[in-house]
Amino acid sequence: MTGCTKTNQRVRLKEFVRTVRNLDRALFRFIFRLKWGPLTVIMRWFTVAGTAGALWGFVAAVAFLVTGFQASNLIVPWGAVALSWTLAEVTKHLFDRRRPLVREISIAPLIKTPSSSSFPSGHSATAGAGALSLSVLYPALAALILPAGLLTMLSRIYLGVHYPSDVLAGALIGVSMATVFLLLW
Repeated sequence: MTGCTKTNQRVRLKEFVRTVRNLDRALFRFIFRLKWGPLTVIMRWFTVAGTAGALWGFVAAVAFLVTGFQASNLIVPWGAVALSWTLAEVTKHLFDRRRPLVREISIAPLIKTPSSSSFPSGHSATAGAGALSLSVLYPALAALILPAGLLTMLSRIYLGVHYPSDVLAGALIGVSMATVFLLLW
């Protein structure tokens, strides 16, 4: 490859990254501006309930008790959620991305801004892991569990503490970990 070709590839890659970043910020601003009182209450609830995977751990524990103490019904979701949260937290240190508040001067988050970095979203990682694993284990509840996972993820953008790419990366971590646990168990 010639030096000119490598330079052109770098220029194209930088332009692609800039385009993705601008799209990410534009989508963030669009979602963040969609404010409606009742929806804000719902989004705050899902964010608080989804902290460190608490919602998914609670649902798994209740289902474990109700369905007859089947070990996989507890181990799979708890393991997937715990590993997803851990992986997201470790990844945050690698990327150290600033939250929207720091970049977008006009943004005033609707909740207390976490001190950790933005990428990836830990809430989204645990929501992806919890929602997928619980929906597979309890297909009759999937119509409730999957929207709860999606609302937990979207709440992070709506409330102003994550960019859409943070949420997408977290969701991919969570879904991947749930898939691993479901396949191994």
